[in-house]
Amino acid sequence: MSHPNSVDALRRLCVLLSPFSTTEAARAAAATMPSWPAALAQADMHRLIPAFHVALARHGLADAVDAELAEVLAAVADWNTERNTGFRRQMRVVSAAFNAAGLEPVWLKGALTLLPPDGPAAGRQMMDLDVWLPEESRQRAAMTVLNGLGYGFQDGLGGCARHYPPFFHPEEMARIELHRTIVDPDETLLPVDEAAAGLVMEDWEGLRIAQLDPLSRALCSLAQCTDRRPDRLGTAEVPLMKALDFVGRIHADFGGVVPPALVERAVRAGWERSTQRFLTLTDSYFGLPNPFPSDPELVRLLERFTRRPRWHHTLKAARSLFGTGGWAALRAPGKAANMAAYFVGRLLAPDRPAKL
Repeated sequence: MSHPNSVDALRRLCVLLSPFSTTEAARAAAATMPSWPAALAQADMHRLIPAFHVALARHGLADAVDAELAEVLAAVADWNTERNTGFRRQMRVVSAAFNAAGLEPVWLKGALTLLPPDGPAAGRQMMDLDVWLPEESRQRAAMTVLNGLGYGFQDGLGGCARHYPPFFHPEEMARIELHRTIVDPDETLLPVDEAAAGLVMEDWEGLRIAQLDPLSRALCSLAQCTDRRPDRLGTAEVPLMKALDFVGRIHADFGGVVPPALVERAVRAGWERSTQRFLTLTDSYFGLPNPFPSDPELVRLLERFTRRPRWHHTLKAARSLFGTGGWAALRAPGKAANMAAYFVGRLLAPDRPAKL
């Protein structure tokens, strides 16, 4: 459940985590933290507990929290590092098998944080590993390789326009999501031919892999945080782990300035309004300068979700019922049961962020 100081705690947590924050700013945020348990709850909700632990250590603030909380943070961070170490080993096994078949995997999203030797301890929390190969023929070849390694589909889990059904291995922790495309459902933000043309090939400790070019990585990250469709603009439930990824990428790859090429692409692809709202949020919470005029709608929705998650979901369901969701249910009555089940699930666990 939400805490009365939850929004203030979330704001200060984001200052601690932001790559833009100086140690002085981080210490000021820690000194005015209204409730460390509330900060922990928000870090848990937004999948940021390992990053929380890393940020406290980076700014020399490990003693700012009480011993019990510090113990919880350290335990979760250690577990996450161990888990990520296994993910990194899994990536190397898969990459080696792909290389043996003449394939060079393009690792995406959170998997990129695991490339450096110390990446598993960097604080990124992950559930799966995303990989892409341009051209359907290479994707089919990659499926054959994964099958040969013992990966298979799990009953009941299908794919989507962006990726094939997830691949599971009975002795591995991470599922592999093999991508057909990078941005779903519309490639206008990042067409696959442009992404393929800009691939950066590299040697990863003796293995041949590839990454998207910096602009494509930023666009991929942006698409994880928002959506251009009108009924999906209010993505306040997307975990802020995704937003922190985007902020970190802009900080590392573009000197902390949103590149004009990203703004131009977002406008041209019809993502202007959602990007404007998202960058207003990252400016407000993480200090990333926003090149658009401010549009605080997403900030407002996030703070409503943070303060009163059940009320947030009730309003969202009502708006859907009398909008696109209601029309969809009238056209296909079978969808009504699924809509009701989703709403009940969100009321039972209102604090859980969605996965975009």
